[in-house]
Amino acid sequence: MRRWFDDSSMRSILRNTSFLGLSKGAAAIAILAVLALAARDLGPAGVGFVLLVHSYAMAASSLTHFQSWQVIVRYGSRPLVEGDSEPFRRAVSFALGLDLLTGLGGMLLAMALLPLLAGWFGIPEELRTAALLYCLLIPTMASGAAVGVLRSLDRFDLIAWQSPIDAYVRLVLVAGAYALDLPLLAYLAIWAATDLLGDLYLWSAAIRELKRRGLLKGLRPSLRAKGLEDGWRFALAVNLTASVNSAWGPVARLLVGGLLSPAATGLYRVATSLIDAVQSPIDLMAKAVHPELMRQDPATSGPWRLMLRMMVLGTLVAMLAWVLIGLFGERLLSLVFGPEFAPAAPLLSVLLMLPVIATLAFPLPAMFYSLGKPGGPLIANVIGAVVFVGSLPFLTADHGLVGAGAAIVLGRLCSLLTMGGLLALLYRKRPPTKVGVEAEGRLG
Repeated sequence: MRRWFDDSSMRSILRNTSFLGLSKGAAAIAILAVLALAARDLGPAGVGFVLLVHSYAMAASSLTHFQSWQVIVRYGSRPLVEGDSEPFRRAVSFALGLDLLTGLGGMLLAMALLPLLAGWFGIPEELRTAALLYCLLIPTMASGAAVGVLRSLDRFDLIAWQSPIDAYVRLVLVAGAYALDLPLLAYLAIWAATDLLGDLYLWSAAIRELKRRGLLKGLRPSLRAKGLEDGWRFALAVNLTASVNSAWGPVARLLVGGLLSPAATGLYRVATSLIDAVQSPIDLMAKAVHPELMRQDPATSGPWRLMLRMMVLGTLVAMLAWVLIGLFGERLLSLVFGPEFAPAAPLLSVLLMLPVIATLAFPLPAMFYSLGKPGGPLIANVIGAVVFVGSLPFLTADHGLVGAGAAIVLGRLCSLLTMGGLLALLYRKRPPTKVGVEAEGRLG
């Protein structure tokens, strides 16, 4: 295994993962503290109401925005490393146009549908005006271009600051609300303000970095994919994949609230927050591995070898955290969030399967994109989401929250198996390996 780390791509991934890991680790403490204070002040139902409003806006953003950062990484990363900045500029302009279009469109659509959907999702009448105002944040949530710029320029250190800034400002404000015994609407205002702060930080960091490198001039939003081969097809494919992916996060919380209760949403969220902590190293590796795979030539064995190495390394990294949550998760629920959240323990036991699945799945989408096959993750996620959403009403009817956990595990497993099968077929059909041109490290 020692020779793995002689690979410059591996070293770059680990360096960037460490930046993001320190950031997420610091933020995770604040996030848990925020949830703990809010849970003790508002109870499961109150936290559920806050999360339902937040999740509605997040779901609307996730379902409509184009994951424009993928466009920048796909079309701009390799030419930029090779010294050609023009494809990068075109990709950034296209991504800005996509962000503007989907941000405003998602906001208007979410506002229009809120009166029709709020009651089903469990958002009460007295919070619907607040939910409508929360939708004003949707354009800033579509910050894909900013993330794509920073990833392509290898400034993961700047991305890493977003989570701690957001989390610790929210913690200070929530601590004040807890001390002053402020009402639920104050918590909603805090969530909205800190969401906006984190998004504005990313945009300001990206603009500063572009200006520093002389890449800011001439950039303007555009919906023309000029010079980007199959640009619109790629953008649509990753957008649909991301939209389907939202079924696992904010949409899942909305469905749990609609099928069970707002209190169930609160229990579901605190259980998934612990699972998110376990999966955090894997998510960070996924963010770092994507640009590296895009910089390599898929006709060589380099990216395939890198993908397998990251899967093995991810398994080792996640195992310790998985064991700790498995042993102490139930105690953590009562200790951190309060005794009224102990009923989430059986759900937590079921959700422990998710980090195992995530460990095996995280490099696969990036590999598809590097091969120019964005339809693979889309097909896999559609199958998984259909299984999840289709089984959720039946499993929750029979098993409540545990059924909701079983449904999401089943959906994720189907998605993993589909992606693995499709990628195996692509590997068998790959062109003969280029002799003497093995792309073991980063280009350039």
